[in-house]
Amino acid sequence: MQRIKHFARTIISWSIIIFTAAKTSLLKTNKGRWKKVSQEIPHWDDRNRAIAGFIPSGVSVLDLGSGAQTMRHHLKPGCQYQPCDIVQSSPDIIHCDFNSGIYPVITTKYDYVICSGVFEYMRDPARFIFEIRNYGRKIFFTFNPSNLKQMLVKRLGCGWVNHLTEPQLEQLFASAALSWRVIHRKNTSPEVEEIIYELIPE
Repeated sequence: MQRIKHFARTIISWSIIIFTAAKTSLLKTNKGRWKKVSQEIPHWDDRNRAIAGFIPSGVSVLDLGSGAQTMRHHLKPGCQYQPCDIVQSSPDIIHCDFNSGIYPVITTKYDYVICSGVFEYMRDPARFIFEIRNYGRKIFFTFNPSNLKQMLVKRLGCGWVNHLTEPQLEQLFASAALSWRVIHRKNTSPEVEEIIYELIPE
């Protein structure tokens, strides 16, 4: 009986992965997904808490792909927080839709720019990196790079649309005149490693 239950769970799990992978391939941006994300605390919120720990008090922060805006609550006192998202979940959000080429028009440079759990969903990663370098003096940037342990269908099953390796990503940083350093690494599963970068425009 246990073997049958395990087999059934495996079939269901792979069915969801394959369905999501197909949806990812067909949709430019899964707006339904991001509407849901904007309404609940995400299971990856520890990442936002870790990033906030590197940001001092009393600074300005632009959060690209702000979702449920949990970053706002993790920042130290006195920070000026500006959310930016595809979903207009609050009046102060600056609208963006990166995969449709809609980037926010920023008239002032922020002290910090946050790209937490956004880059995996960019269909034009080089343009995204080139655009965001103009938004702030320092950027915190997360990514789960592709590696030999991962199956492509599983990345697509997560909704991820680009599959850069760590060296390929760092080459994009160099091409955009961004200096970088890794400030945090975490294995979120045996085959997935999440990296947090600190980027500084040169």
